[in-house]
Order: sequence, then structure tokens, then C-alpha cells
Amino acid sequence: MIWVRGRIVADDALQISVLDRTFEHGLGLFETLRTWNRRPTLLPRHLDRLRRAAEQLRIPLVPDHLPTADDVRGLLKADGREGDAMLRITLSGGISETAGSTLWMRSFPLPDAAPAAGMRLGPVGPARDDGLAGYKSLNYWSNRLLYENGRAEGFDECLTIAPAGAIREGSRTNIFLVVGGGLTTPPRDGRIVPGVMRGVVVERAPRLGIAVEETALNLFDRRLQPEEVFLTNAVRGVVPVGSWGDARFPAPGPVTGRIQEDLNAWLESGGTT
Repeated sequence: MIWVRGRIVADDALQISVLDRTFEHGLGLFETLRTWNRRPTLLPRHLDRLRRAAEQLRIPLVPDHLPTADDVRGLLKADGREGDAMLRITLSGGISETAGSTLWMRSFPLPDAAPAAGMRLGPVGPARDDGLAGYKSLNYWSNRLLYENGRAEGFDECLTIAPAGAIREGSRTNIFLVVGGGLTTPPRDGRIVPGVMRGVVVERAPRLGIAVEETALNLFDRRLQPEEVFLTNAVRGVVPVGSWGDARFPAPGPVTGRIQEDLNAWLESGGTT
């Protein structure tokens, strides 16, 4: 089933004009998230990011067409989902900069749990340096190919790297390194997608006495020797990395474990703890 403009319709009932700019050059935006203890805790943050991106990229968006927590519950009921689920909100490009976009939401089962030994980081791919690098745009093919090729080789995720070696992000995740007991992560500078879960970690880690530094990280810097590595994603949360090339890490390590425990409790409470 699909939620669209306050209604739940069959999958084949959604119609988008062939004049929509989505079909020309992949114009459009999307958000993926999940429920935690049946609550769409991060929905307001995802909708805020969607609004900002639509305004900056000149994609028409009608605020009244955005889903609410009640809409999420209605969709999950219509889909017969008894536990938690993944959600995807898609905004088409519209027929012009001012009109004709379509926004809809679907639900899916949650993905399989991350490996108990931690994620395996695989081959790196080239980072995007165009004007869309910081957006969850429908023009996502390069990231998808990187991810699918890495999975075909037996890895769980791949990183994007700039030509000079700067680490940017995963194909569908943000990355954190634990160095000296604190967190280090690439800066939010328009060259990474500012992940919603990434933002929550940056907010909450200092409350646990864990410092966070947003700074450039270079793959070729031999001084870069993290004690732990983890990834963040709005569907999976905080995901420990167990291996990265020849390096092995605890999964989770003590710092990652503390952040996971705090974050999961906060998410499952609906963001109130």
C-alpha cells in the first residue's frame, strides 16, 4: 500500500505525470527511516531535512502533503505490519520549479540485523563533488552501484573517498572513528549527506562525556589509528564495524556500546529520555 495526500491507496493506484522532472534527469528527493518501538521518532527531523532540500533545490513541496505520525500508524496498519518497519518518503521533481510534485510514503520490512562480528568495510569508491553531494536526491545511482558491487564481493558497506584520500561517507551511511576515547567524523560541509542519525549521535555523545570532533579524515594518514569504528544510518541506527581492510575492531567497542545503548533507549522512548 502507498500513503499519499492523506489517503492510503493500492500500489498501482499512484499516478505521476510523464511531464514530471523526475523522468528527465532524476530530479527528486527521498528519506528513509524506521519506527522504533512502533514510533517514528525521527520523522520530524527527516521532514525538516526534506523541506530544506526541496527549497534549496527548487523542488515544489506542499507542506500539507507531508505525513504525520498518525499517517505512519495508518500505513503500517494497512500493510499489516505488527512490529517495527522501514519507511521511505519520496518527493518527485514536479512539472516545474513551482508545481506538480508528488509525495508518497511506503513501508517495508526491516533489513536483516547487522553481522554479530560487525560490518565489513569493502573497496572504496569515488566521492561525489557535485552540487548534489549533500542531498538525499533521487540521482543516487553511483552510491547504489558502489553498494551493490561491494555486496557482491562479500562486504557490508563501502566508503567514498576523494582523490586526495579524504574519507567522506559510506554508500548509505555516515562514519565515526573512536580516537582517544572521543569521536571523530568528517565535517558537514556540503560534501556528505548530513545523516539524521549522524546528527543525533553528534548531539547526544557529549551528554555521555564523549567528545565529538568534526574534521577531515584522510585514508592515507598513517597516524589515523582508530580504536573503534562505527557507521550510522536512520534505519540501522549505530552499527559497529568489525573489519576495514586488514584492521580489526571490537564490535562493539566500549565507546560504541555506550552510544548504542543510550541512542536505542532514546529512540524507543520516542525521543523523550
